[in-house]
Amino acid sequence: MRYVPEMTDTTFTEADLAYLTATFVTLEDLCAGRAESPADIAALIEQRRLPQPSYVLGDGTGLFPPDYFRLVDQAGGVDALPGHFAARHRQATFARDAAARELEEDWQAYLDGIYGICLREVTPEAMVRKTTLVSSLSELLMLPRPASAEWRRALRERVEELDGLERDFAPDHDRTEAQERLPTRDLLIGAARERYPNVFA
Repeated sequence: MRYVPEMTDTTFTEADLAYLTATFVTLEDLCAGRAESPADIAALIEQRRLPQPSYVLGDGTGLFPPDYFRLVDQAGGVDALPGHFAARHRQATFARDAAARELEEDWQAYLDGIYGICLREVTPEAMVRKTTLVSSLSELLMLPRPASAEWRRALRERVEELDGLERDFAPDHDRTEAQERLPTRDLLIGAARERYPNVFA
């Protein structure tokens, strides 16, 4: 489905395109066999009631995670989606002080299609868990204690869990200077394994 009226200046390498076409699908493919048409979904996206595509190719073709409709279907439809998302997000964050702020940020990021880029399963629980793991791993790497068996265990377990949550990211596009920062897969997972190979041996 096309969301931009003109060609974009986004450039993807052959490696990017191989990853994207193997990992993501078009809106037409998503809607095959469903009651909603691509035009119906495009309208809901424009109204910010459903997530935008995670990637948009140079010709305007939107690419979406294959589980795009799962959360909508679990909610019972688009109208119930915001409340369903909020309830699951709150349950996952429990009573943390930052829960309300994180809920709004994660909802907006979900609608922007960002979580489709980085998560294998786009659910509120996975979003909350990723935030927790990123915070924990950042602290472990900033204050390393490689002589500590507890620190090594924590680093290994959190890296492996985040590795299971995150997609690989587009090999070139998501790692260009145009991006705000490198993916957490590089900054945390890759960095931890590179700096402390013995921990993951």
